[in-house]
Amino acid sequence: MMGRKRKYRLYLLAALAVNLLVLAFFVWGWIQESIPDQIRVNVGQKVEMDYQLPVTATSVVEDCQAVCVNTQPLSEKELTLDLSQSFSLQINEPGTYEVALKFLGMTLKNVSVSVVDETYVMPVGTPVGLYIHSKGVMVLGTGKVTDLTGTVSEPAKTVFKSGDYILKINGTDIRNTSQALSLIQSCGGGEITFDVLRDGKEIQLKMYPVETSENVYKVGIWLRDDTQGIGTITYVDANQQFAALGHGITDIDTGLLIDISHGMVYRSNILSVVKGESGTPGEIVGTIDYQKMNRIGTISLNTNCGVLGTLDAEALKYEPEKAVPVAHQQEVEASDAQILCAIDGEAALYDVRIEKIDYDKSDNKNFVIRITDDRLLEKTNGILQGMSGSPIIQNGKLVGAVTHVLVNDPTRGYGIFIENMLDAAG
Repeated sequence: MMGRKRKYRLYLLAALAVNLLVLAFFVWGWIQESIPDQIRVNVGQKVEMDYQLPVTATSVVEDCQAVCVNTQPLSEKELTLDLSQSFSLQINEPGTYEVALKFLGMTLKNVSVSVVDETYVMPVGTPVGLYIHSKGVMVLGTGKVTDLTGTVSEPAKTVFKSGDYILKINGTDIRNTSQALSLIQSCGGGEITFDVLRDGKEIQLKMYPVETSENVYKVGIWLRDDTQGIGTITYVDANQQFAALGHGITDIDTGLLIDISHGMVYRSNILSVVKGESGTPGEIVGTIDYQKMNRIGTISLNTNCGVLGTLDAEALKYEPEKAVPVAHQQEVEASDAQILCAIDGEAALYDVRIEKIDYDKSDNKNFVIRITDDRLLEKTNGILQGMSGSPIIQNGKLVGAVTHVLVNDPTRGYGIFIENMLDAAG
């Protein structure tokens, strides 16, 4: 009888342990969805916190007087907050705090809280022409060639990879595809040395070309040296630095982010709008005149979070009176917002709704938006190619930018947190 009771207790303890683990896992998932890994707050800003999570947040504070909870300064350096209750937090000195989120004594997540000065930028929402040059020339892929005897081979297949950038051929810097092909042709059949950028590292490759006809030599690679298109400028700051697109420019064939050497921004003229339909995204159709007189800026970086560079103040100048504060990601709400875009030539605000926020996403799909403005739906049926980068404004703050359209539902798409774009800009 005693043995049965002991076994019963063991079963109960085991069931309790399993239930606690399941509960901890559930709470962990809840935390991941509700609280970012990194949180920024403005110096001196009173922030209302209402997570309604059954966890405690603990941290060590050097200056108790600099931190106020519910308007009261801390009385000791050990800070403990009950996240199941709402509270206000105000930190009056810049700095970084490491916060441990605990459930039943177990640390489920560590969060870095940075206290920073408030940032202002000017939302733009204007479509422009973007023209970028890659570093050297990009290898799209390899192909077969036929030599003088009729033998078919693919000589570059084991040498090059899609996404390689050829920087030099036999020691000569490469600027474009025609120069690269000319240098390959001039080798006379001898071994060719390629300096290549692959996965961020420079390597050297060597191979012999194939003589395809008398004194004509090929290595069997497909190359590209520049890319152009239309995108929308998200913001410009007080230093005339801008960000556009909200996502990087990728090669249409390889899908890889293009590693650029430099680029230019040009004025564009919108000619028409092709409305989106389920399964077929629409697009803004426009022209770009690549004359020097139409150049309005330069591009310095192409990142996963957008295209970055400098605008000419005479063409598009930062105006302090049009600037708005930048929202931190935890301030973004699943509620109504507006996007700024120029479908009719002039930038205008249109109603949208932020439907879902995903703090786990570190790239450019941080939240889902839906177009709710009948005026914009009538003109476009939703989000178009070319609208990427359109600023999203909520509660008077710039919260992010449009990045992608959902192909099966053009009224919906993704947005990126503006903090991610600013981080990419450094």
